[in-house]
Amino acid sequence: MKQAILEIESLRKYYGRHENQTKALDGISFKVLPGEFLGIMGASGSGKSTLLNCIATVTRPTDGHILMGGVEVG
Repeated sequence: MKQAILEIESLRKYYGRHENQTKALDGISFKVLPGEFLGIMGASGSGKSTLLNCIATVTRPTDGHILMGGVEVG
C-alpha cells in the first residue's frame, strides 16, 4: 500500500472559550495518496482557510495530527 503524502487525523481547531467557542474544524480526517488530487470546497465560514492554514503550519490545530510523507508537522 502506498504511503499517504498528506494525512489529516481528527483535526480540530477551536477559537474562543466556553460558551463563546467556535469550532472551525471539528474532527476532520482524510488521506491524499500519490497521484491523487484534492479539492477543498464549502460554504463561506466552513473552515477551508483554517484547514489550509493548519496544513501550512501558519496556525496550530487545537487537537489532531497532520502528517506529510508519514512525518508529523506543526
